[in-house]
Amino acid sequence: MRSPIRALAVAIATASALMLSACAGLPTSGPVNPGLPLEGDTRPPDISLIADPPQPGATPQEIVEGFIRAGSGTRGEWATAREYLTAEARETWDPSANVTIDDFSQREYVDAGDDTIVLNVTAQATVDEVGAYDDLGGDDLELRFGLAQEDGQWRISEAPNGIVLDDARFDVVFRSYALAYFDPTWTYLVPDVRWFTTTNPATSVASALLESGPSPWLSGAVATAVPEDVTLAARTVPVRDDGTAQVELTPGALDLDRETLDRVQTQLLESLVGAGVTAVQLTVDGQPLPASRVETRSTRVPPQPLVLVEEGFGFLSGDALEPIGELSEAIVDAGPTAVQVSADQDAAALLRGTGAVARADAATGWADVDTRPDLIAPTIDTGDWVWSVPRSQPQALRAFGPEGASVDVAAAWPDATRISSMEVSRDGTRVAAVVSDGGPPTVWVAGVIRDGGVPVRLGEPWMLGSLPGTGTDMAWLDATHVGIVSDVAGDTNLVEQLVGGPADIVTAPAAITTIAPTNQAFVPRLLDARGVLYVRRGTNWGNAAADVPVLVLATVQGTPG
Repeated sequence: MRSPIRALAVAIATASALMLSACAGLPTSGPVNPGLPLEGDTRPPDISLIADPPQPGATPQEIVEGFIRAGSGTRGEWATAREYLTAEARETWDPSANVTIDDFSQREYVDAGDDTIVLNVTAQATVDEVGAYDDLGGDDLELRFGLAQEDGQWRISEAPNGIVLDDARFDVVFRSYALAYFDPTWTYLVPDVRWFTTTNPATSVASALLESGPSPWLSGAVATAVPEDVTLAARTVPVRDDGTAQVELTPGALDLDRETLDRVQTQLLESLVGAGVTAVQLTVDGQPLPASRVETRSTRVPPQPLVLVEEGFGFLSGDALEPIGELSEAIVDAGPTAVQVSADQDAAALLRGTGAVARADAATGWADVDTRPDLIAPTIDTGDWVWSVPRSQPQALRAFGPEGASVDVAAAWPDATRISSMEVSRDGTRVAAVVSDGGPPTVWVAGVIRDGGVPVRLGEPWMLGSLPGTGTDMAWLDATHVGIVSDVAGDTNLVEQLVGGPADIVTAPAAITTIAPTNQAFVPRLLDARGVLYVRRGTNWGNAAADVPVLVLATVQGTPG
């Protein structure tokens, strides 16, 4: 799995206005090399890469090589890249159709004769026309380019749509932005990560939100307030110096009631935060529309670790344990080996020492709900449904409701033969799992389709990537990342997987059994087999509870609303 470069080394502080040449004065035969990230900032600086135009007398291969390099120069709708094309090809080539992200060292140019150059690439991932990222894991692709003489110079007469970027350049030219949708109850905001160029990202983000809809794997699991007849009326979204984005809508917006307008405003504002927007002004024909942000429920988690220790169950503050009232008593009585507590902290899903899955309730105590053999650690959702599945039967997914009802959740993990970990997101709209079909384990997500709040089936699953080694445990670290503990020949890795992007892989302490979130995606808590609780501080892992052996590290699905 590709581990992305999070920051490009630069020696110039005024990055937002910086323009670097992608070719002239810089090496043209090697990849962009990473360096140290900027202090306190993990986002890449705003850099506009300027490509060199074709040189007189260039050979067919040099023309294709220059054209590929020019894919990093987005100014003027890839104006420089178009100079490598014949006049006719300039009219048909679509650079925004897709991005192929490849391994620079594996590129191979082949003269195929008949004025044809073939570029063989090892594709790590692709980004499609609506900004959706798809991990390919190193597929071999063949790209064919036809060439012709034009005014005595070689030019490309046939080119595949899209551009090719090595992973280092991709992380400079593109950034991730989270489109905001609602859960079906309009309670939570749900991010849908997309990738757009850093050239006027506000326009790309607003256009995608208003016109493309959610990613296919989220279809039916999330809601949008944007009706089909409301789109961008202008093809650009200007952002004023004070951070206000001016979003001109088509006249259909005049028919929207205030509640719908407020939700549209909220979705746009939250989606555009990553583009530097602090406010949104909706207009039709230049006239402002009244709209304001609606309140939504947070998915942040309490700052203290939630643990089972000899003293009992609760939040650990230093050496002091703060129980969760009668729920803590019920959890301790059940003898759990894994615990997940609901956001309101009045119920919990448990895997007991007997192997059964139980539900704990602050009012009624605990009771087994699933006694099938070989069950994995359960998860609890926003409706207090406890999800449970046998390790060797991924399709046998069941949910157990707070009133005693149970349902078989249909369409769960087709083709998978084994599941080692699973967790519902804190907004209740998505479920992530580590599954396998006889090969290496992979990380998948799927939308949760509900009927009256009841989880009845999963949407079409989407693979995020393969794991190095065996998946031990997983957790949603925040709204856009899942963390997976992976054992690789006795060594422990932590995979921090962006849902809709690449993964980071870091080394973790040995013999880790459990992962739990904090409110920072890249600072999870880990528990090892000896009961030592770790948290990452910078690049090191420190003991977070030196004097308190932890029996179970629990997770909690948010904070009380």
